[in-house]
Amino acid sequence: MAGGYVASVVGDAQTDMSTVQAAADAIAGAINAVKPLLGGQTWTGPAADAWEGDWNTFYASVLNCLYDLPAAEASVVSSVRTQAEQQLKEHPNLAHVSFS
Repeated sequence: MAGGYVASVVGDAQTDMSTVQAAADAIAGAINAVKPLLGGQTWTGPAADAWEGDWNTFYASVLNCLYDLPAAEASVVSSVRTQAEQQLKEHPNLAHVSFS
């Protein structure tokens, strides 16, 4: 039964992280869809070049964060598992709690 509590809590965390990952994938897809539209097709000159450079620099950092998300998600789920196991040690009656 104790494993059921941990599995339930970890499963909820995994579901939440899956939702976050789906949103991150959609954001990354939108950013990548815009990239081909940049590049002097409708607006040219130094101001356009500067704006495009700023855009690329900013969104490159955003994409790096989004691409690093799976490792962060794994860390969150691992932390949830560790906390749930510790809670069970401290409060054995949690083994009888059901989540729906």
